[in-house]
Formats: sequence, C-alpha cells, structure tokens
Amino acid sequence: MRRIKENIRLFDYINLAFYIFMLILVLINAKEIPITKSILLMYISIIAGTLFLIANEHINSLFRFLRFFYPYIFIGFVFESLGFIVPFVNPHNKDQILISIDRHILGGNAAFIFNIFNIKGFVDYLQISYLSYYILPIVIIFYLYQKNEVKRLSFTLFALSLGYYISYLGYIFLPAIGPRYTLSYLTHMPLHGGAVFKAIHPILNSLEHIKQDCFPSGHTEISLLVFLLFWEENKKIALSILPIVLSLILATLVLRYHYFADVISGVVVAFFVYFVSKAIFYPKRKPS
Repeated sequence: MRRIKENIRLFDYINLAFYIFMLILVLINAKEIPITKSILLMYISIIAGTLFLIANEHINSLFRFLRFFYPYIFIGFVFESLGFIVPFVNPHNKDQILISIDRHILGGNAAFIFNIFNIKGFVDYLQISYLSYYILPIVIIFYLYQKNEVKRLSFTLFALSLGYYISYLGYIFLPAIGPRYTLSYLTHMPLHGGAVFKAIHPILNSLEHIKQDCFPSGHTEISLLVFLLFWEENKKIALSILPIVLSLILATLVLRYHYFADVISGVVVAFFVYFVSKAIFYPKRKPS
C-alpha cells in the first residue's frame, strides 16, 4: 500500500476511477447483462493488475514499461466489454436524434453529402487512414516514454484516458449504431472500395463487438487529441501527422461510420480534454 501511495499518478486515478465505475455499473445491472461474472472478473483483474504495476514500477524495465502502457493495453478490454453492457443497460438506440441534428445543420444526411468522396482508390486510402486511430496514441506514448519525459508522459496519458472515457460514457448514455446501419437508402449507394477496403472493412466490422459506439466520434476525438499533444511537444511531428488526422476524420463520414454530429462532438471533446488536462498539469501561476 505504501508503494502505491508513493508511485500513483493522476492518470492512474482517472483509469482506476473508470474501472470502478464500470464494475459498479455491471453490478447494478447484473440481471440484465449476460456473462456478468466474466465481466466482473475482468474488471477486478484489471484493477488488481493496475495496482500491482503501480506498486512495482521500479522492479525492472519491463514493469516500468507496462506501468506506463497499461492504460492503452487495458482500453481494448474496456471497449470490448461495452458490447456486453450497453445494449442491455440502454437498449434503445438514439440514432434518430443524431440524424435530426445532421439534417438541421447540413440540410440533409452527412452520408449522402459526403458521398462525393466515394471514389475508387480514395476509399481505400480513407480506410487505411481510419486504421491510424489505433496507432497514433501508441506513437506519442512511446515517443515520450523513450525520451523519459515522465511529466509530459503522465499529462499525455491523463488526457488520452480522459478522452477515451468521455467517449465511452457517450456510448453508454447516447447509444447509436451509425448511418451504415440506419440509412437504408445507402444500400443503393455502395462504397467504391478496392481490394484494401474489401479486406479491411469486414474485419473491422467483425472485430468491433459493440455497435453503439458513435457519439461522440472517438476516432475524431483521439486522433485530434494526439495532434494537439504533439503540437506542444514537437511541431514537426504534429504537422507530419496532420494529413493523416484530417483523412481519418473525413473517413468517418465517407465510410459512413459516423454522423456529422458525432464528428463535431469529437472535435469539441478533443479541445475540451486537452485544455482541461493542461490546466490541471500546468496551472498558470497568479502574479505575486
């Protein structure tokens, strides 16, 4: 316990708090959620594993590495668990709300408007760009870890964790499955993807256990957040990944994963998380 108190950091608190929140949510809804025992065991194991890594941070290089990478490692398990939780604790999808917002802002459905980018070859490029969401956070975490910038790394892990968990709360309280499932007329407007799209698209669909993961767009939020974090750390790297980030955001609309409302909310949340995290870690000193 003493070693945990000595080694615990702000990003640990936010991760442990969300793990405990999910544990309580599952307990409260135990009768509705299938495989409750397995999910509870998973979260108990994650909490125990987190505390173990915090306590044993200085034992060796492997433990230290895992101590800073555990939020990203465990985030996949948390995301997958939502597929066994959200449809049962909040079973009524709210897509119509998001469709209405899109029509109010754009005068029509974003999927139809952005279909102008549905061009063979470009669709394949966008599908590859969409995958960068899974890589960008690792890049900045590893970059800061290698430089041994512990405070910057802690700040980055705090911001990324907060960003992921805000989007997950959105999936829980405003579940939506997205235009590719709800707008039936899109079946007459197939995406003109080539071999790359046809290989990746169905794999992502099968691996994504939760379908109610639209609002806010986590892909938009996290990719933009990584850009903002890099902008302060290394502007050259930030500018080099900017085309990827913009392509990824465009991909969410062209490939019909998200509504325009999801993307706008993702942008708002990214800036909110960045500035809140910065205010916590680097508060401005009042002039004496």
